[in-house]
This record gives sequence, structure tokens and C-alpha cells, in this order.
Amino acid sequence: MHRTIVAGLTALLFLLGGTATAGTIYTWTDADGVKRYSNSQPPEDARDVQTIEEIQYDQGAEDQRRQEFDRMVQEASEDADRHFETRAREKEQQAEASRQRRQEAKDRQIEEARAELLKEMDAIQDRGYSATFTQGMKENLIKAVQEKIDQLEAGAGD
Repeated sequence: MHRTIVAGLTALLFLLGGTATAGTIYTWTDADGVKRYSNSQPPEDARDVQTIEEIQYDQGAEDQRRQEFDRMVQEASEDADRHFETRAREKEQQAEASRQRRQEAKDRQIEEARAELLKEMDAIQDRGYSATFTQGMKENLIKAVQEKIDQLEAGAGD
């Protein structure tokens, strides 16, 4: 079996070895059951004789096929690079759009909270004084609401 593989590889190397013409190749099984390859006629007792007619080997055509293959590999590589670059840009754009949506939602929430605090401040300012609600209490409530507004606006930049 090992000799068959060696003989087959030898024949392949011969065929691909760069000669202009490989000639006629014969394959047969010898008396020991070993598959043989040769460019010489097999012996009389050979079994399963097959003939492979003259095989032309054109180095120029082989070089051209190799160049075409290399070009195809290069194009596939460039296509893959473009694909991955496009996917990376798309992911970046999606991340940016998501960040913008979150920021817009946060800005809306801040604006709504600010509007509520301003309404609360207006209600405090409109409230009249009484025995249970003094000017000092009014000023402290307004100050507390203004601090909340200030905190809200300071947090809006985060």
C-alpha cells in the first residue's frame, strides 16, 4: 500500500514537474498487487493496464491560473474587509443613535421635572400668608424648590 502511494505521488510529481510534455503514462498492477505508474510500457504479466495519453503541461497556463486564483483570493479578502468595516460603522452608528435617544429621553424627563418644579414654585409664590404660613416659610420652600431646579440642571450635563 505504501509503495502504491509513493508510486502515485511520484507519477503526480512527474506530471506536474514542469516538463513541456509528460508523454503517455501507463498504470498497471504488478504480480505483487502493487499499482504502478510509468511512462514505459508495462511488462507482459501486468494486470489492469490503463493508458493515459500524452498530457500537456503548460507553465504559462499554470501561472495564469495561479494569478487568477491569487486575484480571486485578494478580491475575497478585500470584500471581507469592506464587509467588516461596514458592519463596524453600522454598529457605531447604531450605538450613537441609541445614545442620542437615551439623551433625548433624559432631556425630556429633566424638562418635565423642571416644569413641575416651576409650577410648584409659582404655587408657593401665589400662596397667601396666614398664622400657619409665614413669609419665612414661603422663602424657605421657594429656596428648597430652587435648589432642586439647580440640581436638576447641574445633572442635565451628565
